[in-house]
Amino acid sequence: MFRSRDMGRAVAVRRWTPTALECYKRGCNCEGCFYRDFFSGSSQKCQMKASVLELVRVIGTPNVELQQFLIED
Repeated sequence: MFRSRDMGRAVAVRRWTPTALECYKRGCNCEGCFYRDFFSGSSQKCQMKASVLELVRVIGTPNVELQQFLIED
């Protein structure tokens, strides 16, 4: 029996799209993402995290700055 993975499945990737870049810059953190609301109440799940990981594996990291997440106590 296979365990379900929560990151989804990656399809064939060819280039960094604006949506994939946004997900990458967010660290694949779904909090506050448009697609989180889009897929809420649906049986489908966002596949962007899997796509971003596949893009990094196949193409490499994009030339963008990552957001800095500050943790306040």
